[in-house]
Amino acid sequence: MKTTNHKRFAICSVTSVLAIVFSLNTDLGVSKKGLQHIANQEGCRLTPYQCSANVWTAGLGHTKNMTESSVLNVQQVAEYFVIDVHEAEQIVKRRITEPATQGEYDMMVSFVFNLGAGNFTRSTLLKKFNQGNRKGACNEYSRWVFVNGKDCRIKGNDCAGISKRREKERSVCLYGWM
Repeated sequence: MKTTNHKRFAICSVTSVLAIVFSLNTDLGVSKKGLQHIANQEGCRLTPYQCSANVWTAGLGHTKNMTESSVLNVQQVAEYFVIDVHEAEQIVKRRITEPATQGEYDMMVSFVFNLGAGNFTRSTLLKKFNQGNRKGACNEYSRWVFVNGKDCRIKGNDCAGISKRREKERSVCLYGWM
């Protein structure tokens, strides 16, 4: 446990959580690299924090039934992560009409995991992908760099991680896992 400025929060190891995830018998279509990408981008907390959308979030980006007083253990974090990734996968599978490479699929699931089903469903990224414009679809990731109206490409806005995440998603979508 770490304590800073009188606010207590407990972090956990993404690697430890992923070791549990990889040992579970799941039917996830996201690759191990895709799961690592999502988990590393989300970071791991055993106690909740309010994300940029002011939603209580814990584990690896888990929001369902989280309250300020929730506390998770590493096993719960792993189980919630599998559930959340599975839900994101279901959205992608229902919405895409073209076959996807592993990298394209992994990054679309990452998009839904982070930005939600509604944003994905309405996105130009999905429209272009379904029209067979793969390169155009992949380049759409670079447009999703705003948090609460702030452009995360601007250094002073304190959200540079979003820009880095989108650039990684764009790159993997275009070129696959390297």
